[in-house]
Amino acid sequence: MVELGEEDVSQAERIATDADRRREAWGATLDDMTAMADELEADGWETVRIAAGDSGPFGPSSPKGNGEAFGIAYVIPGDKAQEVTDLFEQASFSEYEIYRAENDGLVYMVTALFAPELQTAILVAGAWEMRHALECAMTAMDEGRMYTFLQKLNGDVVGVVEHDDPEKFFPNVEAIKSYAPNADEFDESDTDGDDE
Repeated sequence: MVELGEEDVSQAERIATDADRRREAWGATLDDMTAMADELEADGWETVRIAAGDSGPFGPSSPKGNGEAFGIAYVIPGDKAQEVTDLFEQASFSEYEIYRAENDGLVYMVTALFAPELQTAILVAGAWEMRHALECAMTAMDEGRMYTFLQKLNGDVVGVVEHDDPEKFFPNVEAIKSYAPNADEFDESDTDGDDE
C-alpha cells in the first residue's frame, strides 16, 4: 500500500474542497435560474430552462471562431434543441440579462434571452474557466458587441444572439488576464479601442 505524505494529503484535501465549492456554486447557479424562471412564469411568460452540458468563451483564432466569430457557446441538450430552433424561427431574442458570479477562476452564469413579442424567455446556465476567456473578452470589448451561441453537442448552432454590452459578460478584464496563460499577448493598447 502506498503511504501518502503530509503534502499529498494536503493536496488531496484541497482538491476535494475545491470540488465541493464548485458543486455548491453550480447548484446555486441552477437555483438562481429556477427562481428567475419561476418569477417570469408568475408574470405570464413562457420559459425554457437549460442547464448547458458544456459552455465556454471562444475567440476568432479558435477552431470554432474560424477567423472571425467569437462569443460564449452553450451546448444544449438534444431534448431542448428543437424547441429552441422553433423559437428562433418565430422571434428574435432582442433583449437579454446576464447574471454571473466568479469563484476560484470560474464564472457561473445565467444568460436570459427574451422575446417580448412571444412573451418567452430562454434561460441558459453555464460555467466556464476565466483562463480561456481572454481572446473572447478582448475581441468583444474591441468590437463593442458580444454573441451567445446555442448549439447541439455535434456543433450545429440552433440560435445566435448579438449583445450590445460586452461588459456585462466581462466586467473585469484584468481579472481574466490574471488567469490567462497568454495575457502577455494582449497589452494595454488592445483595450483602449484606438486603432493607430
